[in-house]
Amino acid sequence: MGTPITKIMLERSAQTIEQVIIPNLTAAFALEQAMSIATVLRFLAPVVEEKTQELKVENEGMREVLGRVLEALRAEKALSKNSVRNGLIERLDHELKKVEVEPPDVSEENHNLKRALMETIYGLDALTDDLPTKVMSSLRQQIRSVLRQQLDRGVADAVGWITAHMVTRVASGTAPLPFSSW
Repeated sequence: MGTPITKIMLERSAQTIEQVIIPNLTAAFALEQAMSIATVLRFLAPVVEEKTQELKVENEGMREVLGRVLEALRAEKALSKNSVRNGLIERLDHELKKVEVEPPDVSEENHNLKRALMETIYGLDALTDDLPTKVMSSLRQQIRSVLRQQLDRGVADAVGWITAHMVTRVASGTAPLPFSSW
């Protein structure tokens, strides 16, 4: 892996705030705000890099499944005249070759692979009667597995964000504790 440039930038920004800006502030509110910003930047630095790694893993999983779909569709020679099959092969082939051409932006690649996965689901639905049941069942199971992993990560991210947000609000006194009115 290359240099984690985003992490370094966030850490250096926090360091600059702490070493250059905060010593020159006199107002209590300004000091608190600057310290809070530096803390948030230090908190975000490793998270940003971690998210990038998660997206890389997610992208690899989607690439693998889309590659298997592509192989299965190419293996169905009896459908060589089917426009849905041929269009899906062309779309998947194009998407999967992008990585070979240039190093991808991880977020953009994730967006494009999700779009290709959605198009694959629609395409496979249109091919349900044409593909062998065993092939269709296997491909659907693999796609469901990738989608489930994405859903699990999304839920974990949301729960983590909500928990961190509430802890911060309670700790700062800007949110009442549950049942405080009882």
